[in-house]
Amino acid sequence: MNTHIKKSFSIFLILAFLAGITGCSKDTAATNSSSSALCDPQSGVYYSLFVRSFADSDGDGIGDFNGITQHLDYLSDLGIKGLWLLPIYPSPSYHGYDVDDYYDVNPQYGTMQDFENLLAACKAKGICVMLDITFNHSSSTNKWFLASKNPDDPHRDWYHWIDANDTRYSLNTKVWGHNLWNKVGNSYYAGEFFDGMPDFNLDSLELREELKNVLAFWMDKGVTGFRFDAAGHIYDKIKMPAGFDESNKASAEFWKEIIDFTKSKNARTYSVAEVWDTTSIRAQALAGLDSVFHFDLGDNYILNSIKTKSAGNNNLAHIIENDFAAYKKYNADFIDAPFLTNHDQARLAGNLKGNVEELKLAAGMYLLTPGIPFVYYGEELGMMSGTKDETKRTPFLWVQMDAKKKPSYMTSWASDADCIYNKKTIGLDVQKKNKDSLYNYYRRIINFRNSCKAFAANSELLPLDTGNSALSSWIIKNEDSQAFVIHNVSDAAATIKLPEGFAETAVFQTNQVKNNKDGTFTIPSLTTAVFIQ
Repeated sequence: MNTHIKKSFSIFLILAFLAGITGCSKDTAATNSSSSALCDPQSGVYYSLFVRSFADSDGDGIGDFNGITQHLDYLSDLGIKGLWLLPIYPSPSYHGYDVDDYYDVNPQYGTMQDFENLLAACKAKGICVMLDITFNHSSSTNKWFLASKNPDDPHRDWYHWIDANDTRYSLNTKVWGHNLWNKVGNSYYAGEFFDGMPDFNLDSLELREELKNVLAFWMDKGVTGFRFDAAGHIYDKIKMPAGFDESNKASAEFWKEIIDFTKSKNARTYSVAEVWDTTSIRAQALAGLDSVFHFDLGDNYILNSIKTKSAGNNNLAHIIENDFAAYKKYNADFIDAPFLTNHDQARLAGNLKGNVEELKLAAGMYLLTPGIPFVYYGEELGMMSGTKDETKRTPFLWVQMDAKKKPSYMTSWASDADCIYNKKTIGLDVQKKNKDSLYNYYRRIINFRNSCKAFAANSELLPLDTGNSALSSWIIKNEDSQAFVIHNVSDAAATIKLPEGFAETAVFQTNQVKNNKDGTFTIPSLTTAVFIQ
């Protein structure tokens, strides 16, 4: 081995050793740490995907399982470690949250074999698969509910049925502008969301066992977790008898039974619940759950910080710290699930008028926190929406909406009126070629996060106050590594002094951070930077 080769090899060993100590790879757009890895449900970044809108393999305009399988390289290159598939079951609705059959797939999305092929392809790429599932209600056309209309049928107890003369309930109760109780003969059933979604009676032990059978059915196929829809509604007081005041306790006990069952089949399974409520209610839910979505983080705290150009007194870091403290009172091992917006919320890009630099900042402010972040499909492109639900779930933009020639796999099921919000959104084909695009930023930051041990699901977040209202900053740490994360939310550059012990080079930066050679650093406006020890 000649001297030059020896020297180069020595430098390589030193760099590799340092990377092992720090647990981070320096940011590079070419980095992709997502391939050749086993699926670990409790790590990485998940991608929330509406099958109908993602990719079409058979030309009918509707996305399907084979379309996803054919485009897994896109997700792998983005750095995605897990897929949350919105409901895939037979359903009378386009969204699928009213389930006809919990043991089958929507024929518009393909066959069960197609789904199993998707699972196998995901496994080969180290991508876990989570299914969206609703245990608060079913469809009114579900065979279980149809059978329950007969008072003598064993399924009767699976739903909230009451007699017309039951004085423990108010038949005039309204929720979200409609009647809670719906008449069939001389009886009434509860439908909190609408009469086409009859509510389950989760006090039924037979129903509980059946729901566990449903989970086992999908886990045996290779599904590694579940997103539990409407988890906070299963024991809502409005559908319970007068005097019932243990909604939170009953809910937590049910979810603990469900989570314990999934873990009996796979100790590393990861499931997350929708508890769209206050921090206090989310915390109480964690008595039975391992993870809840961090509502208000994206469309409230992060959005407001960016729109006002002010971090206040490091408000975001302290809000996260306080929320985590509340969660730990009920579950010391909780896993946070940060996100910007989901399929029920107006997309953040619309609220920020498509400002790419602000959207990059928003991405960093949630992707660089502990837990398992969830990216909503198209978020990485800056897709927009209105307030109507259909506008939040429109086709993925493989090319721009008004492109003269669209690829055959681009879905087309949505109406022109619902797609109008994305008329000017730049498609993936163009964004891929622009190193400064929002897509390439998401690719950079997700793969950077994957490479950095500090950003583990169970890491601790410690606010680090700078006294500068332009800066939102924290230290994120675990027993293996720690990182200093800072975001300049203002329109002007800001100067900081690094915490003691951190290396004087940013391992990740949106824009070039300047080392002033006097112990201080200048962070450009709308910039995220990460330093490590």
